[in-house]
Amino acid sequence: MNHKISVWKLYDAEDEGYKSMNAVRDQRKWHWLDYVLFLIRTIWITNIGYLIFIGTTGLNKWILLLWAISLYIIPHLFYRPGLIKFPKYVFAEVMLTGSAFIYLSIQYEISETYGFLFWPMLTVAYACQVKPLIWLGPFLYISIFFAGTLAGDLFADEGFFARFIDTTIFYGIGLCLGRMTIVNNANKTLIASIEEKNEDLEYYSKKIEELTIKEERNRVSQDLHDTVGHIFTSVITSLDALPFLYRADKIEAEKSIKEISDLARDGLHDVRKTIHQMSPMTHQTLIESVQELIVDFMKHTSTDIKLIVEGEATKVGERIKFAIIRCIQEGLTNAKKHGQATIINVTISFNQEELIVLIEDNGMGFSELHLGFGLRSMKDRISALAGTVEFYSKLNAGMRITCHIPTAKEVSLS
Repeated sequence: MNHKISVWKLYDAEDEGYKSMNAVRDQRKWHWLDYVLFLIRTIWITNIGYLIFIGTTGLNKWILLLWAISLYIIPHLFYRPGLIKFPKYVFAEVMLTGSAFIYLSIQYEISETYGFLFWPMLTVAYACQVKPLIWLGPFLYISIFFAGTLAGDLFADEGFFARFIDTTIFYGIGLCLGRMTIVNNANKTLIASIEEKNEDLEYYSKKIEELTIKEERNRVSQDLHDTVGHIFTSVITSLDALPFLYRADKIEAEKSIKEISDLARDGLHDVRKTIHQMSPMTHQTLIESVQELIVDFMKHTSTDIKLIVEGEATKVGERIKFAIIRCIQEGLTNAKKHGQATIINVTISFNQEELIVLIEDNGMGFSELHLGFGLRSMKDRISALAGTVEFYSKLNAGMRITCHIPTAKEVSLS
């Protein structure tokens, strides 16, 4: 039962497609060939009218003239710019022209009557380009031709086959012209569609460029914030302790000044690397980079930091390593600067499907946590790797930051 319903739905969809296609075709503008054929048709009917006027008399003249005017005007009621009804046009053309041809064959019984069919056959063939008209057109043509021949009893005429070939040639010319028009219209539609798609592509290209620039600005701002914040936190902490150290031990104070100067130089170098979009410490593993970061932070802030590695340390991609280093850097800076922490634990857990980074401190904590620029940047970095970040803080109970990074995603993102 469900199968039958799906089949009927398919048929309905096809019917809707044909209806929409026919609606577009029925409302198309005239091609230049349409205008040329209309002009020639006007000349043809004018010549027919002139021959009727000078070659007939009495009531018959006016009947034929009215007939000629009708077969010129009525078919084009259904074939005009912006409204084309092919079936109705072909029906009107065949009925009016065919009946006129049969009437002339009976009335005059002259072989020249065949010339009357040449142009109507061409226009009918020109219009019969879609199913079922493309198959119905030749049948109508042959029917009219032989009906007129039977009515005029002209089978015995020695030029019968020559005239049959002539009208067939005209029908073939009309068929080819119609096909040319359809192909030309299809090309125009295709070109218009391509131009529209190109405009869409240009629009999306500009949007992507804007988003890329925005993303790059955010990345640079995050890197600068993490780097500069880390450096200045270390420098400020060291400078705050310097006067006390200087009074206690001048030699140790001079040594500390030298370390602060080196830290500032290293920070400047790190900022320059960030500006030039260089990933820090690409020659080191993740654990080595984190150890170096922790040792440097402990030396300049007098903070007790413990690094714990769980599981087998595996190699991670540069994007993951860079994000983790920046997150740990921000976590340490945030713990020291805002939480006044003295002990920080950093745990890196290597699992089969994800990498977990845990940063815990014994700082003051917060009763209500508000994410500043640094923590938001941390969240954005991890989110860009399809990971998640959890922040937990309690007043006088420190803060805990947990990062979950799926390692499988790195393969597709690298």
